[in-house]
Amino acid sequence: MMTNPLRQLALFGQSFWLDYLSRSLITSGELARLIEDDGLSGVTSNPTIFDKAIASTEEYDEEIGELAARGFSDEAIFEELAVHDVQKACDLLWLVYEASQGQDGFVSLELPPALADDTERTIAEARRLFAKIDRPNAMIKVPGTPAGIPAIEQLIADGVNVNVTLLFALDTYERVMEAYLRGIERRLAAGHAVDRIASVASFFVSRVDTAVDQRLDALLATVTDAEERARIESLKGKAAIANAKLAYQRFKRVFLQGERFARLRERGAQIQRILWASTSTKNPAYSDVMYVEHLIGPYTIQTMAPVTVEAYRDHGKPRANTVEEGLDEAERVLAALGQLGISYQEITQKLQREGVELFQASYESVLRRIAERRRSIITTSERLGSELARYGSDIERTIDALLAANTVERIWQRDASVWTDDTKRQRTISQRLGWLSIADEMRRHLQELESFQQEIRERRFTHLLLLGMGGSSLAPEVFQRVFGHDAEHPELQVLDTTNPDTIRRHRERLDPTRTLLLVSSKSGTTLETMSLAAYWFAELERELGDRAGQHLVVITDPGTPLEDWARSRQAWRIFLNPPDIGGRYSALSFFGLVPAAAIGLPLAALLDPVSAMAERLRRSTPENPGLWLGATLGTLAQLGRDKVTFVLEPAVAPLADWLEQLIAESTGKQATGLIPVVHEPHLAPEHYSNDRVFVTLDLALQPHTPTEALLKAIETLGHPVIRTRFWNLRELGAEMLRWEFAIAVAGKVLGIDPFDEPDVQASKDRTARLLAHYQQTGELVRPPAAFSEGSLSVGGTEASDLRSALTDLIRRIPPAGYLGLLAFIDPTPDTLELLHAIRQLLAERLRIPTILGIGPRYLHSTGQLFKGGPNTGAFIQLVSEPANDLPVPGQRYSFRTMFLAQAYGDYEALVSRGRPVLQISFRRDALEALEQLEQALVVTVH
Repeated sequence: MMTNPLRQLALFGQSFWLDYLSRSLITSGELARLIEDDGLSGVTSNPTIFDKAIASTEEYDEEIGELAARGFSDEAIFEELAVHDVQKACDLLWLVYEASQGQDGFVSLELPPALADDTERTIAEARRLFAKIDRPNAMIKVPGTPAGIPAIEQLIADGVNVNVTLLFALDTYERVMEAYLRGIERRLAAGHAVDRIASVASFFVSRVDTAVDQRLDALLATVTDAEERARIESLKGKAAIANAKLAYQRFKRVFLQGERFARLRERGAQIQRILWASTSTKNPAYSDVMYVEHLIGPYTIQTMAPVTVEAYRDHGKPRANTVEEGLDEAERVLAALGQLGISYQEITQKLQREGVELFQASYESVLRRIAERRRSIITTSERLGSELARYGSDIERTIDALLAANTVERIWQRDASVWTDDTKRQRTISQRLGWLSIADEMRRHLQELESFQQEIRERRFTHLLLLGMGGSSLAPEVFQRVFGHDAEHPELQVLDTTNPDTIRRHRERLDPTRTLLLVSSKSGTTLETMSLAAYWFAELERELGDRAGQHLVVITDPGTPLEDWARSRQAWRIFLNPPDIGGRYSALSFFGLVPAAAIGLPLAALLDPVSAMAERLRRSTPENPGLWLGATLGTLAQLGRDKVTFVLEPAVAPLADWLEQLIAESTGKQATGLIPVVHEPHLAPEHYSNDRVFVTLDLALQPHTPTEALLKAIETLGHPVIRTRFWNLRELGAEMLRWEFAIAVAGKVLGIDPFDEPDVQASKDRTARLLAHYQQTGELVRPPAAFSEGSLSVGGTEASDLRSALTDLIRRIPPAGYLGLLAFIDPTPDTLELLHAIRQLLAERLRIPTILGIGPRYLHSTGQLFKGGPNTGAFIQLVSEPANDLPVPGQRYSFRTMFLAQAYGDYEALVSRGRPVLQISFRRDALEALEQLEQALVVTVH
């Protein structure tokens, strides 16, 4: 005897479908058991179901990781997961489909809810998904919205199986049946078969009671008459079933009694069965199977969530044709609600609208969950993929100590005592931590930035010339070099030098009438920036007259001299940055996002992953990606691995310049610090010294083959390799935040303040004294030269020839040391090529880390490290005297004088700190001089 209530439903003409789908349901064998034991004949899904499914199991993780590795977006990953589950469920239900001759055995997949009001996109997406699933027993769920109904007609005509969802109102259901009939008629008219075209109309049940009962309870709160209260109480829990029973009567009139469909049925058309959805009881005062037991009837489908399946299997009592019982009562219930002022139309319309919104919220939730899973997988793969040789236990001890000290929580609480016990320094640090919440702050300015972006597009500038040093220019430069600029926006060019040859080349290349000038300085007093601003604004005035200010944009902190300067020149836009952010931590503030907006980057897409990263960085666990990275870098430095050597694939290589400043200026002080080595030519693996830790940023888990081959060889030799991974370039901003947090943590490990730069001023002061002397006397004091050889003038040595001077410098490189090439030069492609060749020669012959800095740019990047960090560096300063000169408006000195004063000032600062430094100056052709130096090194360095 058949005693399973679920299986008995089929005896009364009703199919049992499951309102749930997950990977574990399939792989565990539970879906197959439901089909075999309980007579399950179909499955439905929606974003809410998938959100719960992905949350409940790790079975999706491997596929998420694989899809991420192939560069899939969160949306594309969700689609792949859902399609694969639907395909597997369709295959399990195939025998049911065949045995029922295409009447049952279906699995439904919902369209993205955002398409609910777009007919054409709904049609296109449903066609695509149906073809992608490639199973005849798949259905595409289309909402019965005003835009969805014409799509349903077209899809049926196209031969796409459709599950019409989110039906609440009887008149909407009438239109859905009409759309189905018209679709079948059009398909027949086109000469196509209709015998395997299936559709169901999903009428939602329990949500109607939830909405009506809320209104009834509100009425009860205002009524005191006992009889009236009893009448209102009697209506609770009645509207949903009444509505469904009346819907079934309309179904019968069209499909069982109507002549129109009878003719279509003769030609093979299937009945569009009515499906009862949302049948789980929401009110615990009601029977947990009431929406099943009262809606049994022929040609109907009962979908049940797992909890209802269990309940009905346990104590369900199926009876024939309960859906036709109490029809007069059903009419009376709806009429009584109207008499009480409860609008059926208002409720059903609101329920459909809310249904779309709820599915959209679930869709967004599942995307966030996938993103979180993907990032978690990446974090795990970073730790597992990083080769930390024998240092793993030391790093774990550091992490344990940081967690025991509540370091993560204290950083987010902006507790400056993390880094120092000195109350004065704590007050300063507390004013440098705004970067932690900068993503939220910038979101509040998105409308302003996007409006600015639109205006720039309309003004059709060809170039954006950014004048700024260090943190004011490095992040924008990274954005331009990594993403490029939108075709309708200007190209960004950064001018961060006082070399008049470089300035003149830019002036000759740019048309001021089509160039937007962006002046960027936190302090508003930066010597280079203010001098360049004065020169370029004068050029704008020469071309544009009193309209020059309309080509001027300024970014600075509130109340700076630069703000006053901009206002006096009627600048087009002035962006005042939050003052609690240091320059090198300002990438995601106005200093980075204003240029990003100007070149047409999608700001919201850049910021979204930043917010997600911030949440991960709040976790006080070893899996915190910034905590782990900072602890690893700090620990390795303490163990002698302080040369942080970046080996990056080309797509992300521009980020190295920004990282170089962040690391060097934050940690290079108090005779300690991390020494970043960026853009170094690759060496043979056995030539790398044992003071290095290698860092690679893998994009989308897809290693760049040449880079990966080098790293594998390096790992084999026992060097530690840190792998940080991010999914695609849109996560660049998130990666920046991760590194900012990591360097703050590394500062804690190293016992230094990562937010000050105490030694930067040393070069500035000496440059200022040289310029002041020039203002008074007209003479620039040069460091003394020991000798001249060819076009080279050499100082900082007691030797009398170049080979001896180079030999002496090399002997002075400390153990575990590095060599810095500090080139005050016009960085043309040809000069840079020669400098890289010299660097490669030195690295290969000496087998020590090498650093290349272009002056005066490096003064705002690695300059702090050279003077305040470990005393392990030796330096060759190259000074190419400019061939041209340009005036600095308002000053007696020129750009040439300033450029040379900066070079000489930094040389004096290095000497004063006891750093081994050889100064090589040349007045003639820079290429010729560099070739002479290269030849000398070839015969000197062995």
